[in-house]
Amino acid sequence: MNPQIRALARAPITARTDASAVGWSILLSCAHARMQYRDLHEAAFTDRWPGLEFVRTSRTGAGERSPRLDAAAELARQWAKAVTAASYTPRSTAGPSPARRAAETTVANLLTRMDAQPSRWAGKTGAQDRLVLLALAARTLAAAATEVHLSERDWALAAGLTRDTVADRVRALVQQGWVARVRRAAGPWAAVWRIVNPGGGKQRSGAVFSPEMQRQLRTELECAREDIWHARPLGVLGMRVWTQLTSGRLSVRELATTLGICPATVRSKLRALRSLGLCTADGHVYRSRSRLARAAVAAGVDGAHADRVRLYQLHSAVFVWWFTTRYQPERSDALAEWGKFPNPAEAEQTHPTDIALAYGATATGPPVSATTWGAAMAAQDRHRDTDPDSWWELVAAARAALPAPDMLLAPHQWARTAA
Repeated sequence: MNPQIRALARAPITARTDASAVGWSILLSCAHARMQYRDLHEAAFTDRWPGLEFVRTSRTGAGERSPRLDAAAELARQWAKAVTAASYTPRSTAGPSPARRAAETTVANLLTRMDAQPSRWAGKTGAQDRLVLLALAARTLAAAATEVHLSERDWALAAGLTRDTVADRVRALVQQGWVARVRRAAGPWAAVWRIVNPGGGKQRSGAVFSPEMQRQLRTELECAREDIWHARPLGVLGMRVWTQLTSGRLSVRELATTLGICPATVRSKLRALRSLGLCTADGHVYRSRSRLARAAVAAGVDGAHADRVRLYQLHSAVFVWWFTTRYQPERSDALAEWGKFPNPAEAEQTHPTDIALAYGATATGPPVSATTWGAAMAAQDRHRDTDPDSWWELVAAARAALPAPDMLLAPHQWARTAA
């Protein structure tokens, strides 16, 4: 979608906004952009785009809105209308914009370079590096820009990794010349990153971006985000062993050589895959997503990725809350709704179990100590449970009310903790 429609989709709906007109413009643009219904369903009910408020609620008068009885059915009806309207519009003969062509060329060059160096992605850190690069490539394509804002948490969620892992591996990839940080993070605004082309972009590999490249990129990242790889016996190496087996039956020694790990590790991962019903003793692999979901239930990690998404959203919201307290204490809707950010004395009064439920959603072992940060997360979690419809929109409003990045003092101080 073009930048104007993306901005429209993220802008909060006010009492003076014609929500139906805004929503129709967004749906029509999504249809022209060849999006699918599942993408719209996720945008409306998972990401909760403010611009699609008209499918979730209806106007009741006096500037108020009430939830629809069947919001999913309303979205399906409106989407069918949008697709029909788009089908009557003659297809444009114009090609992709220069910015999109540049982004596709950058990604095609990156994927070609990665395929030409299979040994670089061997071992655990190699597999993590590959996922980090693929996630940056996906964001580059989605933004149709060679330089993109990307926080460590969003990066981690896209790659199926943890934030700490991404922070560690990005440093290595920067040192080795795969990616570069164009601009530091400033407050709640993420850093800007780009994929580095060898020779400063003057050398061309001749690679041409194709729908097959895009399909493979999407498939690999979707696989990495499956819950089953959160299981302790598997992890990223278990995923790599499973992926290699899907391309053909290989011996333990062949798998060890291909993946750059020892045979004992391969045998351990194969035993775990067999015990969870993902492969057989003779190397036959079950590839369906339903089988992966059943394996996640059997391993006790069902919903693990969703828990991480929820946890990182809490991180981001608490950071915005703290930053709003610091910079906009008199104008903040967040402060009016949530109160002031807790101080250490107030944090001591919060029960450690509440903090553990919010801060350690997927953690095992004893609860974390009652820190100020944890107490803030517990408060945010309670607010989200009581008012899930407005929670994230309130965060977005608080973020939008903050000073611009170039107005912040010493932005480098916030680089490590930016949401």
